[in-house]
Amino acid sequence: MATKGRILIVDDDPDFVKTTKMILIAAGYEVAVAEDARQGLEKIKVSQPHLVLLDIMMESIFEGFSFLSVLRTAPEYEDFKAVPVLMVSSVKTDTGSRFSFTDDEDMGDSPQPDDYMDKPIKPKLLLDKVATFIPK
Repeated sequence: MATKGRILIVDDDPDFVKTTKMILIAAGYEVAVAEDARQGLEKIKVSQPHLVLLDIMMESIFEGFSFLSVLRTAPEYEDFKAVPVLMVSSVKTDTGSRFSFTDDEDMGDSPQPDDYMDKPIKPKLLLDKVATFIPK
């Protein structure tokens, strides 16, 4: 059976990864997983995803942003810089506020994700967002 598309999850939370992976596989997607930015950058070349689900805070508070910056600007990732990135984070749950991706003062010249979702995610909302990046 053909899959709807390939998704790479880059997240260090095993519960989030397990649940999200099950949701995506049940919906017909092929899923690869990386537990940190370094592993994600290695796996993107192998899995060649149509979409990356990227946590912001992993080993460091800005690890997700570092991954995104390398993906979008490093010459060795030229073939992958157009892959959409959907950032997911529990920062709102943890702190009561969230990152602003529309405020130049917050983001400066840093590469921006294509979209953002707060954790915990709702399965239907996740699948709806994924479908906007990987049409049927």
